[in-house]
Amino acid sequence: MKTLQSRRQLWPALTLGLAAWSGASVARLLEDDGPEAMLGRFLAAFNGLDWQAFQDCLAEDVSLFNPDIPEAVSLHRLDGRAEVEDSFRKVFAESRKTPGAVGPHIAPERTRVQRFGDTAVATFEFQRHGSSFGRRSIVLNRGAVGWRIVHIHASNVG
Repeated sequence: MKTLQSRRQLWPALTLGLAAWSGASVARLLEDDGPEAMLGRFLAAFNGLDWQAFQDCLAEDVSLFNPDIPEAVSLHRLDGRAEVEDSFRKVFAESRKTPGAVGPHIAPERTRVQRFGDTAVATFEFQRHGSSFGRRSIVLNRGAVGWRIVHIHASNVG
């Protein structure tokens, strides 16, 4: 009888512990679905001009090398979320000025993601207006909150 009573007392604690563990595991799996998924979310947010989703892709210590475009606040490296967001705010605002524009319409080609433990480097090219094309290198890192972008290097050719 005493053993049955002990088991009944242990069961709620065990159930709560298992629920907390499985919930944390599911949350971690949902967050940690790889650098490819984060790159996809980043591009979807950028193309859709979804500012909140775009911000959620960036690490606090993100850095950026802008391409030579009119919206670029600087061609020197920008450091930290505030500087990088300020630069992209200008790009988002300029994109919204075009009537009927939905976003930049970056369609990556020749995409490659190289993974090195908790770090990944994604590179791709895309067609721009005319005969111009863009090149992007994006460095991602997996931290406590999942994959985030820590560096963007952007250049355009032609």
